[in-house]
Amino acid sequence: MEDQLSYPSLQLTVAAEALPLFTTVLQSGIEIKTAHGQTLAKFLNKFPGFTAEYLADVVQTIFLNGTAVDDLSLPLTGDHPVLALSAAMPGLAGAIFRKNSFHSALRTETKSLKSSDEGHNSVLVTLKLFNSIARDRGQELLQAGVCQKTDLFLSFLMRRPNLLQSIMAIQLADKKIDSKELLQVLPELSRVNLKIVAENG
Repeated sequence: MEDQLSYPSLQLTVAAEALPLFTTVLQSGIEIKTAHGQTLAKFLNKFPGFTAEYLADVVQTIFLNGTAVDDLSLPLTGDHPVLALSAAMPGLAGAIFRKNSFHSALRTETKSLKSSDEGHNSVLVTLKLFNSIARDRGQELLQAGVCQKTDLFLSFLMRRPNLLQSIMAIQLADKKIDSKELLQVLPELSRVNLKIVAENG
């Protein structure tokens, strides 16, 4: 993936039917380094399938640093912005946070999201994908490779022993290891460039 960070590579090979189940790991967040001040739209357009049409029609809720936003021309600034995407959520809460919603006036007012920290050339963004957004786009992202904190990925695996058992092959920094070794070594690392691919055939 473009702008991938320099951390050890971790590639998991899983059965094709198991790959979609790994997409929920994207709820925990992946990290992407990008240009400081880049707009949300330009940042998201870099990822496979995140076309202008998809962002307009399917992505219905966008949170930037915990605040619901409607404007994709907002810049990514600050030390470590967090961007979360969701499809339409149910109920009144979903209506309030939905983009350009009639109920958006009910949102809690927040301080301006714009920043004046112009000294930065780049910014590290945490991107979180929820519900059908993760299901729609997650497999392609995972097969391309994403950067994730190892404590988040380890927690994901420990809560889902069935997925851990579905892993057919593991390569860490081009060295083959087994699942037991994986659980031992992950706590020693801060982040990995994670790639999850389906078994050929």
